[in-house]
Amino acid sequence: MLKVYDKAQWHMDAGENAEAVVSRFKAVFSFLAAKELLGAEGKEMVDLGIDSSISIHERMVTDAGKKFMEACYDKVIDKSADEIVGALEKEFELFM
Repeated sequence: MLKVYDKAQWHMDAGENAEAVVSRFKAVFSFLAAKELLGAEGKEMVDLGIDSSISIHERMVTDAGKKFMEACYDKVIDKSADEIVGALEKEFELFM
C-alpha cells in the first residue's frame, strides 16, 4: 500500500485556504529538492507544477526522503508556507 504523507485536498477539506495550502506544498517540495530528497516522480511533479491536486507520497521521495518524512513531517505539517521551511530545516538538522 502506498504511504501518503500529505494531500493538499485534506487541508482544503478542513477549511484551509487553497492558495495558502498550495504555497505551503510548493515550499515543502522546494525544500525536499534542495536537500536532494526528491525522487524522479517528485522532481517530475515540481516540473509539472504544484497545484491544489498535489499530494506527497513515498514514491516521490528517495529512501532518505522517506525516512525524513516519516520521522519529521508530522511535526511541521500545520505550519504556514513562511514557517514551514525553517521548521523543516530545524528537523533536518536534528534528523541528520
